This record gives sequence, C-alpha cells and structure tokens, in this order.
Amino acid sequence: MQRARTQEAKQGRRAAFAAAALDEFYEKGFAAARMEDIARRAGLSKGALYLYFDSKEALFEAVVDTFAMPNVARLEAVADQSGGAGALIDAVTGVAPAIIREGRVPKIAKVLIGDAPAFPGVATAYRKKVIDRVLAAISRVLNNAKNAGEIDIGDPVLAARLIAAPMILSAFWRIVFEHDDDARVDLDALFSQHGMMLKRAFKMDAGA
Repeated sequence: MQRARTQEAKQGRRAAFAAAALDEFYEKGFAAARMEDIARRAGLSKGALYLYFDSKEALFEAVVDTFAMPNVARLEAVADQSGGAGALIDAVTGVAPAIIREGRVPKIAKVLIGDAPAFPGVATAYRKKVIDRVLAAISRVLNNAKNAGEIDIGDPVLAARLIAAPMILSAFWRIVFEHDDDARVDLDALFSQHGMMLKRAFKMDAGA
C-alpha cells in the first residue's frame, strides 16, 4: 500500500487507526485487542499501523486525542465563557446530551471500566488528561461564584463532581443497558431536570 505523503493524508490515516482501535477495544476489550486486527479494521496494513503507533497504549492515547479531547476543549470553553454558575449549569447540561449521544465517550468509558484493573496507567492517563481538566474548569467557575456570593455551596471541587456525575452515569447506562428499548432515557429531559435540581441545591433561582 502506498505510503501517505502529505500531512493531510497522514492525519487521515491516524484518524482511521484511532477509529478502528476504539471499535476494536470496545468490542474485544483493551487486553484482547490485537494490533493486526486494528489495522485490518482500518483497511490498512499492520506495517502501516506501526509507522504511526508502536503499542496499544499509544493507540489508546490517539483515541483520547481524537475523540475525547475535542469534548474537553468544548466543555472548557463552555465553563470559561459561562459568566457565572447559573449560566455554567445551563451550558453544561445543554451540551451533555449531544456528547453522550455522539457515542464515542460511552465507548471509551466501557473500555476503561473493563480493563482499568489490568492497565491502571491507561486509566490514570485518561483521568488526568480528560476528567481532571473538565472538573477543574467547572470548579473554577463555582469557586468564583461562591466567593462572589452567587451560590451557596461547600467545596467547589466536590460540587463540580456532582455537576458532572450524570454524564458518567449516562455514558455507562447507554453502553450497558440501552440495547433494550425499554431502558432508553430522554437525555434532554434528564439533563434539564439535573440543571433545575442543581440550581435549587445551590440556592439559586431555578429559572435563572
């Protein structure tokens, strides 16, 4: 197969390998996935794969960079541009359903849940690169709002976890249970109610 020569072609191959790796990890688990099967799924050779990635760990990092990091940047921008706790809650609960429905985040969550005990370094890297950054962005807004007297909360760091928790639950639920139509959840309604309950818990006007 012809070697990719332009930067655009190289990025296209990296993206193809990342997509194939995520599907392979999701279906077989990180431990059982094989590099040759990932290459075959991508429609490319094993040799081509090793030109870009020397291990499954490197491939998982590419999965995170390709599919998770854009959502991290999206949520960080939502937090930084929110202008206050009420707007933050509205923005996060507004964007969360689309992130869950898009499907990549639930697949990554399933891979981590299944193989974290055997590959703790992979899980730790994901936590630091993705989850910790999202929680930190939310915490900054909450801390500023608390200091300004806008909200009544205890620890902004713990409150950030409460805001983000339904995203993690929804990702898990989508992967584990929603093969059954009776288990499907209206994500827009769920996160709308979550936002309303958060505003009440923070002693804010729920309509703010």
